[in-house]
Amino acid sequence: MRQKQTLLIWLLLTPLISLILWLFGTHHFTHFVNILFYIATILTIILFVLIVVQEGILDPTSYGFRRLKYQLSNKKKRQALDEDEFFKPKQVKREQYIVETWVISGFIINLIYFILSIILAFTI
Repeated sequence: MRQKQTLLIWLLLTPLISLILWLFGTHHFTHFVNILFYIATILTIILFVLIVVQEGILDPTSYGFRRLKYQLSNKKKRQALDEDEFFKPKQVKREQYIVETWVISGFIINLIYFILSIILAFTI
């Protein structure tokens, strides 16, 4: 039931925001498609960033740079950094990452709206 509510919210959110913004401007279908494109693009980018952060893709990268900084530092700095867990990490932050389902479903639905608005723009 919760999954259906999440899907319904994401299915209605982008068109409703587009419709509200369209009511304040010119009432042409092409204008609505343009607004739908902008809203879907913004939400797709935001949700993609959330997926990247939740998957922990950047954690191994930051782990590697912190280890590199520790190894490239001189002996005096290295002694000071020995006690610091941040600059001398022994492992990546987490072993397993959980991506929330609402982020994935929102991303997929807004990606569909994004592609649909491009198709509509070329067929009008």
